[in-house]
Amino acid sequence: MVTVVTIATDPDWASATTAIGTVAVAVVAVSVALFAEWRAGMRLREEHKRSDDLLAEERALHAREIAEERGLADKRLAAQLTHSDAQLAEERAHSAAQLQEDRLWNRRGDLYRRVNLALRRYVEHPPTGPDGTAVSAPEVVGLVNLVSEAEMFASEHLADLLNQFVYDNADSDGQLELWNTFLQYARAELGVDRI
Repeated sequence: MVTVVTIATDPDWASATTAIGTVAVAVVAVSVALFAEWRAGMRLREEHKRSDDLLAEERALHAREIAEERGLADKRLAAQLTHSDAQLAEERAHSAAQLQEDRLWNRRGDLYRRVNLALRRYVEHPPTGPDGTAVSAPEVVGLVNLVSEAEMFASEHLADLLNQFVYDNADSDGQLELWNTFLQYARAELGVDRI
């Protein structure tokens, strides 16, 4: 038969100290692990915040740079448009001046041809009145009309020559000389060989 005997003894300090030490070590280990985890979380949050702040600064800097570049591009575009407009206005003014000059040259060429024809007719076949007497140049309506037109469109020198032919009562040799002088200057002014 077996007999079980139970002995009640007071706990010994060694076992109790060991148990307390084991629990304390476990609590400290868990605390250290929790503290390390908390610190790692804090560092991670700080790193995320620092990263977010840097990203926000870079975005703001990039936005400022883009705004400055757009402002400079707008200024360059405005300057280019102003320059282009000025160039276009200059080209238009030049074209208008050239067109005006061409029109005047054509008008003068036409006028000088008509004056030449009228002077030739007057010199080669002097007009006569109903009574058969020669008609003076100021009495020929066509010549007087050409003088008026020459005052507006001919060069000053050629208008003066035509005035002399019509109003100075030159003799036939003088009229012939004025006609030849008129032709010479008209050709030189127009830059042509024939009128």
